[in-house]
Amino acid sequence: MIGDETGEGMDPAGRTAVVTGGNSGLGEATVHALLAAGARVISLDLGGSAPDGAQFIACDVASPAAVKSAVAAIDGPIHILVNCAGIGGIGAIATAEGPGDVEAVRRVVEVNLLGAINVTAEVAHRMIGNDPVGEDGERGVIINACSIASFEGQEGMSAYTAAKAGLAGLVLVWARDLSQHAIRCMGVAPGLMATPMVAFLPEDFLAELLKDAEFPRRAGRPDEFARVALFVIENPLLNGDVIRLDAGTRPPARTQWSAS
Repeated sequence: MIGDETGEGMDPAGRTAVVTGGNSGLGEATVHALLAAGARVISLDLGGSAPDGAQFIACDVASPAAVKSAVAAIDGPIHILVNCAGIGGIGAIATAEGPGDVEAVRRVVEVNLLGAINVTAEVAHRMIGNDPVGEDGERGVIINACSIASFEGQEGMSAYTAAKAGLAGLVLVWARDLSQHAIRCMGVAPGLMATPMVAFLPEDFLAELLKDAEFPRRAGRPDEFARVALFVIENPLLNGDVIRLDAGTRPPARTQWSAS
């Protein structure tokens, strides 16, 4: 009878999770959260060290061959994928002095967008062969780390916005591609987060970015992203959409820093 049953999503305990960019920032926090929830976690990253308890496979996600090899090295079923790998980049598409750095844009898109596509293609294929779990017969969950820039890219953010808008746009497409195999796909779009990617930014610039936040008016913490990722994994009705995690921020078109 409707309302008499309790829906159970993907319990991370005892499941294998792959986190790209898992050695720092949002990815590292997600690895910690999944380990705490009892998952076996594999971090795909270019370098660094994975959190204690996680397996590290060095991998350039922008390389389809490297991704294929890395995923093939993971034994057993994969139930969870969180795409966090990413790099930053800023620069106008053109100025009075000349065209913008299109190669720099290309590199950001290759890592942030095509990297997620490369990994998802391989991992989702593996997920399709999983035995169904839970009352809904779920086989897997995929989460894209999107961004506030997916929706409101600022001046000079061609590369990052193109990549993150692409990731957000793919969430529903992948949900539709994979629903027939009982695989869900969601996105989480954080605003300004206290990660190594923004550690180099001047304090006055950070304050300017945060002034349009509603509440709380501060940078987000990586663990707050990780908690949302776990919520998505464990709730079976979350599918085909992007959750904003930005304290109600709607950034201005430009900042004093980007306009200078």
